[in-house]
Amino acid sequence: MRVLIVDDSKPIFMMVHQMLSELGHEAHWAENGQDGENKITENGDYDLVLLDWNMPVMDGLEFLMKNEGNVFCDCPIVMMTTEKKPEKIQKALKHGALDYIMKPFTVEILESKIEIVCD
Repeated sequence: MRVLIVDDSKPIFMMVHQMLSELGHEAHWAENGQDGENKITENGDYDLVLLDWNMPVMDGLEFLMKNEGNVFCDCPIVMMTTEKKPEKIQKALKHGALDYIMKPFTVEILESKIEIVCD
């Protein structure tokens, strides 16, 4: 499975990349929502997007809102966030995220989320 990790933190990307590799998936990186949109538009054959909330240029919620109706991305989107406020999580789900993972997370949690949203 090809997974696009949209996160402005290179250490987070490296950690999630390692987890995905252990699970047999191919990971690609976008540094913010705009970069993510561009990569999807240029090479839209991703099976999953793991999307951070807080990023410069275009944050995760802006990415979701711009993509409402699957404008540029029709694969499952899972938020990776430290946001704990229920109203914020509900907003992300309302605008197109299928699920969310609270940072930090383990490879087992990531694997279970992938199974839930990609089956």
